[in-house]
Amino acid sequence: MDVQGLFDVITDSAVLLDKSGRVINWNPGATALFGYSKKEVVGWSINFIYDRNFPFPKIIQESVAQQKKWQEDTIYIRKNGMKGSCKSFLSPLPPNEQNKVTAILMHHNTSLSKKVEEELQKANATMLYQLQQLLSGFWSANALLIDNMGQLEQTERKLRESELRFHLLAENATDVISRHSADGTYLYVSPACKISMGYSPEELVGKNIYKFIHHDDFTKIKKSFTRRREDIHNKPTVYRIKRKEGEFRWFESNIRIILDEQTRIINEIQLASRDITDRILDKKARLRGQQLAHVFRLSSMEEMASGMAHEISQPLAAIVNFTRGCVRHLENSEHDRDQLRNVMEKAVVQAERAGEIVQRLKNFFCKGQLVKTPCKINNVIRETVSLIKHELIASKTKIDFDFAKEVPFIFIDKIQMQQVLQNLIQNAIEAMQDKHIKEKRIHIQTEAIEDGINITISDTGAGFSKELIHKVFMPFFTTKAHGRGMGLAICRSIIEAHGGQFTINPNSNNHSWIRFSLPFSI
Repeated sequence: MDVQGLFDVITDSAVLLDKSGRVINWNPGATALFGYSKKEVVGWSINFIYDRNFPFPKIIQESVAQQKKWQEDTIYIRKNGMKGSCKSFLSPLPPNEQNKVTAILMHHNTSLSKKVEEELQKANATMLYQLQQLLSGFWSANALLIDNMGQLEQTERKLRESELRFHLLAENATDVISRHSADGTYLYVSPACKISMGYSPEELVGKNIYKFIHHDDFTKIKKSFTRRREDIHNKPTVYRIKRKEGEFRWFESNIRIILDEQTRIINEIQLASRDITDRILDKKARLRGQQLAHVFRLSSMEEMASGMAHEISQPLAAIVNFTRGCVRHLENSEHDRDQLRNVMEKAVVQAERAGEIVQRLKNFFCKGQLVKTPCKINNVIRETVSLIKHELIASKTKIDFDFAKEVPFIFIDKIQMQQVLQNLIQNAIEAMQDKHIKEKRIHIQTEAIEDGINITISDTGAGFSKELIHKVFMPFFTTKAHGRGMGLAICRSIIEAHGGQFTINPNSNNHSWIRFSLPFSI
């Protein structure tokens, strides 16, 4: 394997240093992490990426002398001035013929692997040419035998050093680096496979990767492993692979095919892979939560229809009365223009109010992605209560507000937050339908905390028992005769998508409440 090519293919940041701590080589992972190109940093002291100076000459000298690694949790500074944290590892390297490269410094961070097809091909061609020259010289003249043997020994030493550096880089990488034959058989796999797949390298070498691929992804991997045309814009391949325990995990692999230049036959397949299951599942969960939330809003339309009809009938009735009054005034020979103008302005106000009610209903049932805008939570609560005012009157339920003063703006999706509040208030109304409850009251409190706002809702109903609070968030679990069992599950999904938390306090001493928190910004 070529040193430079393998050095560049590692997705972690890797830097080769001389004994004084100056940069000799700099891989694309370092460029992605720190923002500097290799051309900019070669010859610089490596301390330029840290927020403080480390005695690297001394550290390198001790590491070489004692043959031990140095590691440190460090703060780095990108080219654009932004800071970040990473774990730095420094390992000594065997000296090469120029005695320049002394140590390798790696930084563990997530970044995309850089493709190095062109560099590896050129290096392989150069190495092949050197070997051919050595063999040609060996057979052409016995007089050059000693010289050729020396060159051959030197070449073999470089190959051993290259292999040593390859294993050093692979064993310290968090990605799974593997080499395969054309049929998919493992030729080599890095130790990181133990964490990602549950298998040790010894258990995988000699086995075929196709045996571990999910059957739905088999065709995709087969196509990636058999392509013979170079594509510099080739994207990583995402697929599922089976762990030793039987669980399928999502992996993302950068795949490189090594072809014979003459026959175009596949000689080897190289992979740099990482487990992205958490990222895939998180994306699917957010999408599923948005879809469920939209379905829930649509299913609530029937329940809101009567209330919205009652609310919109009030401004429409007022408009009718105002306009009829104007008609009666106009039928008289004498009429007061100022009085007519005043009445018509009142009719316009009522028409605008009806338009706002219709727009709120349209927005509430509009499907869309999470769109955050700056809002005052107290105003959002009052507006939500106005949406179900008719239902509150019909159920003879009163609402008490205990709002914190001077609450700052928070960034939320207003429609989804109204959905959460509406569901919790309707749950409270339904919880107080028992005839023995004389006073039906809902108490809504807002409280500013250190990094956000708490919204607490309580009522005079029975509340949840300790046995139920762990089940109410499960989809389709309900305590109502005609409930859907999705309300609280969707509410918690919405709050967590906003970076908040959802809490239920069980009924103890006749005091039960539901609380959710929202951060000021996320």
